[in-house]
Amino acid sequence: MTSSTGLLSRAAGDAAPILLVDDEVAILDGLRRQLRKKFAVHTATGGPEALELLKSEPVTVVVSDMRMPQMDGATFLSRVHSLYPNVVRILLTGQADTQAAITAVNEGQIYRFLTKPCPPEVLVQELENAVELNRLMTAEKELLRTTLRRTVEALTATLSLAQPAAFGRAARVSRTVTELAGALGLEDPWDLEVTAMLSHLGAVTLPPNVLEKLDAGRPLSEDEAAMAARVPEISRKLVAEIPRLEAVAEAIGCYRARYDGRMSPPGTPRGGELPLGARVLRVAADFDAGMSQRPAVQDTISAMQGDAGAYDPRVLEALVGLHGVPDIGGTPREIDVDDLEPGMMIFDDVLTTDGVLLISRGTEVTDPLILRLENYISQGRVGRRMRVRL
Repeated sequence: MTSSTGLLSRAAGDAAPILLVDDEVAILDGLRRQLRKKFAVHTATGGPEALELLKSEPVTVVVSDMRMPQMDGATFLSRVHSLYPNVVRILLTGQADTQAAITAVNEGQIYRFLTKPCPPEVLVQELENAVELNRLMTAEKELLRTTLRRTVEALTATLSLAQPAAFGRAARVSRTVTELAGALGLEDPWDLEVTAMLSHLGAVTLPPNVLEKLDAGRPLSEDEAAMAARVPEISRKLVAEIPRLEAVAEAIGCYRARYDGRMSPPGTPRGGELPLGARVLRVAADFDAGMSQRPAVQDTISAMQGDAGAYDPRVLEALVGLHGVPDIGGTPREIDVDDLEPGMMIFDDVLTTDGVLLISRGTEVTDPLILRLENYISQGRVGRRMRVRL
């Protein structure tokens, strides 16, 4: 593989990094000479080599020749689209491959195809346009993510005040999801965390006594079990109304489906067809439910392994790996409410003097939560001291 060096990248300063892919080294050398004053140029002599380079070198635009051994340009750019959707893709092709290029544009979401030989000024202009498109897509994605994050935080904060038991479960499940994502090597688990937090939105329809039973792992009556079974679908419908969270809604809607498909209604995805968020959430939710009923982590994991068909084997293995080492969460510390700070974790359920659950164990301390505690303390309905993890 021929590749630009770190020295070239430094010389290019803030120039946008691009990747040129062609099996003819002479063509790559010529293109690099034409473009290196305007862009930070990386090169590769084929699709497999380019995909390997992309694992370590972030780029804004990929330009690929159509006819290459091992993997043609259309196939390569389709792989790039799947792995790096924000990278803008340009296909270079000869006149004889025009129809194939048109098909690639239509089916592979390629930004442009340019015929060879392409005049240098045309290639430079198209690359500048592609770099700007990448900038706009990246900025829009970041804005969208920030907006969605704030929306989710507002929803879950409201749920924590209205339904502390449901939020406590959501917070615990979300933390397990984050741990599983790390064990699975997922670099950006935010979508999975959102899926975990919003999967409990439908719990606002449950009576407090049912929520408390769920949280404590106590048996439900037939009617109560039917109420609880409807929560994922209610959550799915609520989340589906939020723009750009369609994939999250889909994962929430089917997270109770078994991995092996047993007992699932016709048409329900199974195995690898289940969204990853659904597979991870199923493991995390069942682990939390099991921990409410069993005295030891290993007892809960053993019970889950006894019904292994319900879970993605890779995710269940990640859970086992997470709990194959001693707990590093630290010893809980008892403090006065005046010493509470955002970011601490409530270690025990906080109950009012008349036995009503106010804050569920595992809830992260926030400013509104501290204010709520102070209001209840001022009325003599909650004690001042509680155990937390820092």
